[in-house]
Amino acid sequence: MDKHRLKELASNPNHIVGISRYCDRWCERCPFTSRCLLYAMEKDDLLTNDTEAKDMQNEKFWKSISDNFKLAREMLKEDAKKFDIDIDNLPDDPELNKMMEERHEFAHNHPLSKKANHYLMTVHKWLKESKDLFEMKADEIQHKMLIDLKSEDPRKDVALIEDSVDIISWYFMQINVKLVRAFSSKYMDEAEGWDDEGEPKDSDGSAKVSLIGIDRSIAAWSILLNQFPEQENTILDMLVQLEVLRKGIEKEFPDARSFVRPGFDDGSR
Repeated sequence: MDKHRLKELASNPNHIVGISRYCDRWCERCPFTSRCLLYAMEKDDLLTNDTEAKDMQNEKFWKSISDNFKLAREMLKEDAKKFDIDIDNLPDDPELNKMMEERHEFAHNHPLSKKANHYLMTVHKWLKESKDLFEMKADEIQHKMLIDLKSEDPRKDVALIEDSVDIISWYFMQINVKLVRAFSSKYMDEAEGWDDEGEPKDSDGSAKVSLIGIDRSIAAWSILLNQFPEQENTILDMLVQLEVLRKGIEKEFPDARSFVRPGFDDGSR
C-alpha cells in the first residue's frame, strides 16, 4: 500500500474515527469491520484474506508489516516538514527518556499488571496441558451421539466448549496488554498533571477493554466448569484470579465502565 491508497481509504466517510483504538481486535466477531479503517488497511494489504500473508511466520506477513511502518514514518516526516521539524535529527531529551522508563516500570510492575500476567501464564499452561482433557470429552460426546440420548444434544455441548475455549484463548493475553496500556496512560496523565475537565481518558478506554475481556472470560470459564466438573479446583482458581482483577481494575479506574468507545458504545450503526 502506498500513501495515496492510504489517504484514499482514510477519506472514506463511512469509517468510524478511532474505533480500532479500543476494540479487542477480534475482527471475525466484530459487526463494525466495514466501518474500520484499520480493518480496511489490513484487507487491502491482503493480511486478512491471503492465507500466506496471515501466517505470522511467513516472510510476506512481516514484509507487509515493515512496509506499513515505513509508510507511516514517511507520512510523519512529510507532516513534520510543514512545521520545520526534522524527526531524523531530534535532540536527545534525558528527562523524557527517564519519564518513559519510569512509565514502563510503573505500568508493568503495578500489582494488578503482575496479577494479569500471572493469569496469562496460568492459562497458557492450562491450555497447553489440556489436550488429553479435550480428547476425553470428545470421546464422551461421541459416545452420547452413538447411543442417541434423546434427552441431550451433544452438538450443543461441543459448540459451548469450542466457543468458551476460543474466548479464553483470545483474551488471556489481551487482558494483560490492555491493562498495562491503561496504567501507562494513567502514569503520563499524572506525570503531566493533565486536567481532563471531563474529557474521556485513554487509560479508562484501555481499562474498559481489559474489563470486557475479563467479563467474557469469566462467562466462558463458568461454562467449562459445568462441562468439566473434574477440573473444578483449577477453574475456580481461574475465576478467583479474574474476579480479583476485575474488582482491582474497577477501583483503579472507576470511570472505565462508563467510557464510551467509538462505534461500540455510542449507538453507531
